[in-house]
Amino acid sequence: MDKSLKLKDFKAKINDSIIIDVRARGYFLIDHIKDAINVESPKRIALIAQENADKSVILYCHHGVTAKGIVEELSDINNLYYLDANFSDVVKSGVDMVFYSQK
Repeated sequence: MDKSLKLKDFKAKINDSIIIDVRARGYFLIDHIKDAINVESPKRIALIAQENADKSVILYCHHGVTAKGIVEELSDINNLYYLDANFSDVVKSGVDMVFYSQK
């Protein structure tokens, strides 16, 4: 089963999903997708996905590599996906963002 989401598919699912930024906390504080939470621990991500089995849980990072690795590590969790896109493309795509200067 393909667990990757292209940017257009991600944008269609964003409002009905839990969005997790797996980047280091410092990067998350600089900018992140609006309403995303910052979780780096695969164990915590697994718990969040299992507790929210009725929703898609979508991970993202800088280039999709770290998020993909976590999704592959937790491959037994059906509602877990990763955004297969570069973060700078996400920012340019019009997705609602939070930037440090807005806090």
